[in-house]
Amino acid sequence: MDRRSGALDRSWKRIVAWSLAALSCAWVAGPAYAAPRKNIVVDVPNAEAVLYEVTENMYLIDDNGNVVLPQSATRRQADASLFGWSRVGNLLCPSVLLVTNPRAETCSVTADGIDNLSLLTGKGAVTGTFAVVVQDDNAVDAPEFVVMNGNFRGDMDLSIRPLGKVVGTFTPAGGTQPVKFCGTFRLPFSVGRAGKREQPRRNAAAFYLADDGKSLIPVHKAELSLGMPTVRLELNFERNCR
Repeated sequence: MDRRSGALDRSWKRIVAWSLAALSCAWVAGPAYAAPRKNIVVDVPNAEAVLYEVTENMYLIDDNGNVVLPQSATRRQADASLFGWSRVGNLLCPSVLLVTNPRAETCSVTADGIDNLSLLTGKGAVTGTFAVVVQDDNAVDAPEFVVMNGNFRGDMDLSIRPLGKVVGTFTPAGGTQPVKFCGTFRLPFSVGRAGKREQPRRNAAAFYLADDGKSLIPVHKAELSLGMPTVRLELNFERNCR
């Protein structure tokens, strides 16, 4: 066996060990809240997990689910892929064995969701899947090896854009006990010369709106995807949902 083959074998054995540990510790750790860490690339103090919308495909549909022109649409349906981090001690990061960013002590999480919202009220349902991922034998690219996954469902409200709310439940694969979650969407925007909110522009300063509806939160360069600011989803679980 050559050196590369031996290294790969050790990497996969380590991944399998992580996987087994994750499954066995998922519910032992419980939903304990971990204090904010200042060395996370973009720390969000009041969130247990933060996901960023990397891609989205949106369609305008009628009441029968047909894709139509804007003048005939009553709803919008979109599928999105998200990537982000979770602090140790909750459903999305149940064990320190799953930490992919040692300095920040966070786990890497991906999610794929589909929403269906009324154009009149801005409210509707969302469903999808999530996965906790770790590195495989390539330590340079983003984590991708799935060690725990499951599904989620909930209700969304984007009637107060550029803020949005979501509440629902996560259920791990093989589990029967859903875990309640709640979250805040922050849609990015630019600020024009007159101080009014405008559509964000590539490689230009962008902001998120704070909970007070007035204060601006600058979009960090780590929150960009190919130069464009991303939608930020801040999540909390169980007792930390208000």
